[in-house]
Amino acid sequence: MKNLTNIIFNEEEMQLLKYGLNYSIVRPTTTYFVNLLAETERAIKLLDGKMQNTYRILAANKLKQIINTSQKETLCKKVNYM
Repeated sequence: MKNLTNIIFNEEEMQLLKYGLNYSIVRPTTTYFVNLLAETERAIKLLDGKMQNTYRILAANKLKQIINTSQKETLCKKVNYM
């Protein structure tokens, strides 16, 4: 693999790149959900106080939907790899 950017990788990163495109290190999905939750709450706090709880309920329902979809996809990936 050839580095065509001006980014300098250390030896560990180069070793990881040698594994190829099918190898990736994925952060746990909980990391993404925590960030999404924090950003959503921060945006809701900018709204009028009377509207905040309404949007919290809407956001909570949507986040539950995203989590359930993510868990199903993860389960399907695990089953397919077995």
